[in-house]
Amino acid sequence: MRLYTGKDISKLNAIIPDNSGIFAIIDNKVEEYFSAMKNWKFITVSAKESGKTLAEAGRICTRLMEMGADRDCFIIGAGGGVTTDLAGFVASVYKRGVRFALVPTTLLAAADASIGGKNGVNHLGVKNMIGTITQPEWVFQSPVFFKTLSRRVFREGIAELLKTFLIFDADLYGFAVSFLSGYDYRNPSEKEERLLEKIVRECARLKMEVVRKDEKDRGERMVLNLGHTFGHALESWAAANHRTILHGEAVAAGTIASAKVAANLGLCPKNLADEISEDFRKLGIKTSYGVRFSQIFSAIRQDKKASAKILTLILPLGIGDVVRYVITESDLEKVCSRLVI
Repeated sequence: MRLYTGKDISKLNAIIPDNSGIFAIIDNKVEEYFSAMKNWKFITVSAKESGKTLAEAGRICTRLMEMGADRDCFIIGAGGGVTTDLAGFVASVYKRGVRFALVPTTLLAAADASIGGKNGVNHLGVKNMIGTITQPEWVFQSPVFFKTLSRRVFREGIAELLKTFLIFDADLYGFAVSFLSGYDYRNPSEKEERLLEKIVRECARLKMEVVRKDEKDRGERMVLNLGHTFGHALESWAAANHRTILHGEAVAAGTIASAKVAANLGLCPKNLADEISEDFRKLGIKTSYGVRFSQIFSAIRQDKKASAKILTLILPLGIGDVVRYVITESDLEKVCSRLVI
């Protein structure tokens, strides 16, 4: 997979292959940004988590058939994580797989969903239960989109950046916390915008290095799941209770929960969760929802990283250092009996 960055979206014309057709699966909120792409055929989607389903994937496949998309077509997914997940999934199954690329338009999608080839849809209230691991040919990241985001959506992207640096690099983590705490994303200077672009690119680079070594998520790549076991369960709980918790917010809360579990197991300092939580709060990211572990445990059992009542958790040992930790469901229940997320 190749990674491109830049403010000039017209550069897309130079990197898209010459073939029988370009089909853009695109979030209707950003369609106007691509209006100059005259040779694209558009399929618009309403990018809601509740719409990331097999039924919606089927609708898109039907539209591709109606529009004459053949096996040589090229699909571009442009939007946030819901759209890139859907587009990647459709491209990986349509006519048994066609070429595709992604243009993430949210900070979270640029830092996470568009990197690594994980594509999928939700099923029976469980996130990404049905999907594939298929790499896009390239990803194009542009900071021009980030200014259009709501403050809350921008901040959930920051949560993903911090989570990634928590895994890999204490220095990058510290720099990101310091730099982003004073960042005005609606009115950044040219220098600040370039720095943000570099931070996002570094986040993507770190993830891409791991993915190259373990594309199918059976070993080293699993470290990227820090915060996800608890975070996905929190999202499932929120959906069932008609609450709105964004993915990045859930991962932030899940990361803090992971630090608490690690402390209870004697793997990290007792104050690590508080330290990380304070950094997230500096940047306006909520880290606790008052949800008891018992309320999300059924969703944790459905987690894709669970097998035969055994779970593999990614737990922090410190900032920039994590470990894979295998634990039984019953032992996790004991460790988390008083945990509140």
